[in-house]
Amino acid sequence: MKMTPAQAVSRGVLTVNGTVMLTMLGLPALTGGGALLLGLDQATAGSTAALTFLLSWPLAWLSWSLLVPRWRVWAYERVENLDALKVRGVEAGLIWREGHFFERTEIRTSQQRQRLRELEQAWSARTINHVSSSRNGA
Repeated sequence: MKMTPAQAVSRGVLTVNGTVMLTMLGLPALTGGGALLLGLDQATAGSTAALTFLLSWPLAWLSWSLLVPRWRVWAYERVENLDALKVRGVEAGLIWREGHFFERTEIRTSQQRQRLRELEQAWSARTINHVSSSRNGA
């Protein structure tokens, strides 16, 4: 099923960034609420939630690092224009621009790396052929 870059990015923001936000904010909220339910005072519950918030950042980053490559494969297979997809993804805060240091924190399996390489090469070939045919026809 083909879709627009905007549609694919919207789904990525919901699934990837949604998971990241739930990890960063949901875990501390659950921890603080759980501490209150266990009868701890508000200061202790707040401290527990704050500590959990600090600890949730690495877990949230790990979630992003594992989910983004899955989203990339999924989106690359469904979107016609990979350049537009990447621009939209960066604008939405879903992915980092190509070559950015943090892009290297994506954790890709060998199968994901291979599939992304194939899809990128196919896109490059289509783009080059399109440019060549446009110049020859002009």
